[in-house]
Amino acid sequence: MKTGNDIKNWKEYLERKFSDHSIFTIDDKTNVKSNGVYTITAKGSKTGISFIWPDNDWMTIDDIQFHNSKVKSWSGELLGGNGPKHGKFNQENIDYVNEVLETPLKKGWTSTDYYLFGKIFKSVSKEGMNPNIGKKILTDYKFGCIGTILFPITFIIDFGINKGLIGKKKTSIVKPMVE
Repeated sequence: MKTGNDIKNWKEYLERKFSDHSIFTIDDKTNVKSNGVYTITAKGSKTGISFIWPDNDWMTIDDIQFHNSKVKSWSGELLGGNGPKHGKFNQENIDYVNEVLETPLKKGWTSTDYYLFGKIFKSVSKEGMNPNIGKKILTDYKFGCIGTILFPITFIIDFGINKGLIGKKKTSIVKPMVE
């Protein structure tokens, strides 16, 4: 999708991209100060794509994230936030967003959750529905501040969990929103 003269900002882009209301539902909470999120879901899917904190004219959005309530992993910050794109509405970012959205919309992803002492230790999300070959999207350590202390030994913990010596590992497949 090219910007051209007919699409002026992120909101118009989203309304056009997700215009088929027989498939997509839009939950616009951008006017709620405590929320500020524009979320797209597809009927029959637990996956949501969140466009977070647009500015007043929708020329910049803070971030895009996708997530699914059935798994622990998520996409991480893909556009703004700590990402390199800073959320400005331009052709380069539109191309990037179109590429990023391929994962939740058409490719699906896997979530591999690692448990240690009965608690989630980390989650790894990979694009595609094969966890052995998918490109890694995000590794999210779930131990908060103690995770910083554990970081040097995470490789040993990972090895132990992968070999079944300690903890456990659960891999889930998240199907694409649109099949």
